[in-house]
Amino acid sequence: MSFAKLVLKLMGWKADNRMGEIPPKAVVIAVPHTSMWDFVYGYFAWRALGVRPKFLIKKESFFFPLGILLRSLGGIPVDRSGKNTVVNDVVAEFKKTDRLILTITPEGTRGPVKRWKNGFHRISKAAGVPMIMGFIDYETKTAGLLKEYKLTDDPMKDMVEIMKYYTKFKGKYPDDFYLPGEALADPKV
Repeated sequence: MSFAKLVLKLMGWKADNRMGEIPPKAVVIAVPHTSMWDFVYGYFAWRALGVRPKFLIKKESFFFPLGILLRSLGGIPVDRSGKNTVVNDVVAEFKKTDRLILTITPEGTRGPVKRWKNGFHRISKAAGVPMIMGFIDYETKTAGLLKEYKLTDDPMKDMVEIMKYYTKFKGKYPDDFYLPGEALADPKV
């Protein structure tokens, strides 16, 4: 048993890969994201599935000694000051490596939001890598990968369709999760 599987087991959680073979490069969305614990369970689940995940974090967090820990866990520092800077920086990361599984939380924060951010869509399309739907479910204490979602050129339509898959998953704080019913009723999404 791997260390990651052992840690998950000790915490009462398990990893679940419902999609089969994992490509060497992909953008994985992790949904729902309502707690800092999502990172812990998600990180060990990805590792138990044989994935060394990377994640974006603001460059200001990479001060000594925290920066060393963040990089060792897979943190990629990003400058969020420009609109397309993050997308361009991440696309460059994809181009300079043979393996990169980037995990993004489209909600963008742990608290309730009125709409998801579409950066995962823009990065996946611009880098030419698949977008995989990842999940964290506190009801079943499972985290893992659902399936690859074939993105179209319509990010808003894709987000509404993607959200429909997540109605059955429960975050640690379910009231903080933005559900598809609300998305379908919101003309801005």
